[in-house]
Amino acid sequence: WAEAFESGRFSPGDKMLDSPVTYSIGGGRKWSPHNHGNKYYGEVSLDFALHKSLNSVAIKLLKELDIDKVLEALSAASGVPLARLPRNLSLALGTADISPVQMAAAYAVFANGGRAVRPWWVREITDREGKEVGGGEAPAAPGAVIYSSSTCKTMIATLRGVLGPEGTAHASARRLGFNVPAAGKTGTTNDYRDAWFAGVTPDLAAAVWIGHDDMRIPMSPGKAGGSIAAPVWMRFVKDVYLSRPTRDF
Repeated sequence: WAEAFESGRFSPGDKMLDSPVTYSIGGGRKWSPHNHGNKYYGEVSLDFALHKSLNSVAIKLLKELDIDKVLEALSAASGVPLARLPRNLSLALGTADISPVQMAAAYAVFANGGRAVRPWWVREITDREGKEVGGGEAPAAPGAVIYSSSTCKTMIATLRGVLGPEGTAHASARRLGFNVPAAGKTGTTNDYRDAWFAGVTPDLAAAVWIGHDDMRIPMSPGKAGGSIAAPVWMRFVKDVYLSRPTRDF
């Protein structure tokens, strides 16, 4: 979505057909990805498709873009080497192998005005007298600019809708009384093997992954990102803001 908006060819209100898709993948084989619950909405706007995690629209949108630009942006934002990212349409469904901290870094770009960030683990190490004896691993230079600030504003506005009335995280937000200004995205892989929520507030980026260490083991049916990962994310963010004021984007 960010690459689509950055290209200037698409806007959140543009329409696309949400319908079943089938692609030839060589050797006489076919690939027929489907929406969650095999539910399709017909002609929808791009922002609605993101709010509802409509797989068919995600794939069709990627097909309209330069996949190499999408891959370059994802690599720059997450820190994952290009060679590790799949160069095919399944990328639109989240088949890239990305860790939670890399996912959080990627989403931080939208709250950081389009500039990449690089997490580091130890800010400083001090002895018992308070003298600094190590640490200081912070990146020496600011990260690269990946997207324009206007694209980031559009993405924040669009991702906020995931927690809104038509979004996949709305039920959890309503149940928890979550009202911190936030933007994010749910994710659920085949057979409920992984549940994700990644997102940002004006002050922080965070990602939650839930699943088994052995990915061959699925979770129970219905354990989707919006129902089990999003509440963890929301509780964490609410705790952060117990000791600091909230502010809007």
